[in-house]
Amino acid sequence: MQIYVGSTNPVKINSVINAASETWPEVQVQGFKTASGIPEQPIGDLVTKQGAENRARAVLKIAQQKNIDKDFLGVGLEGGVFTDGEGVMWTTVWVAVIDLKGDLYFTNGARFPVPSIVADRIRNKEEMGPIIAQVVGEEDIRSKQGMIGIITEGFVDRTEEYAGIAKMALGLWHGRNWLKNL
Repeated sequence: MQIYVGSTNPVKINSVINAASETWPEVQVQGFKTASGIPEQPIGDLVTKQGAENRARAVLKIAQQKNIDKDFLGVGLEGGVFTDGEGVMWTTVWVAVIDLKGDLYFTNGARFPVPSIVADRIRNKEEMGPIIAQVVGEEDIRSKQGMIGIITEGFVDRTEEYAGIAKMALGLWHGRNWLKNL
């Protein structure tokens, strides 16, 4: 099994490796730089979902242009934020899996309240990653433990956070024919 990830971020690539390797021990996962086609700081569930889909479609196209003849999947992962009806800002992560037929499989999760010190700045048009990096004094948090790693003091990191959601999306593709087996 080959899986192409629409990102070169090690967190996203490693989350897909972790998600897939139990079912497919010989899985090969490779990341490619793709554009999400959405703002750097996605705001809203639908915008974030669209970013994941755009990345999955873009990496599928890259793989097809490279004339890769093996069976493969494209995966797009996108994190963003949304504000609920009570005015609380939450994180959201969308994963899109696309196969050679163009069939898409989506999952969503990793919702937790964004600390107000970060949410207020996002509302002022700043991006989460640089905000967190500045607050904690560490560069490129998004390619490491992520905000979840900071606020849980390492109890959960961003790779773990994304891996569970990616595993569900890959599982939906894997079980796509379940009705035929009844």
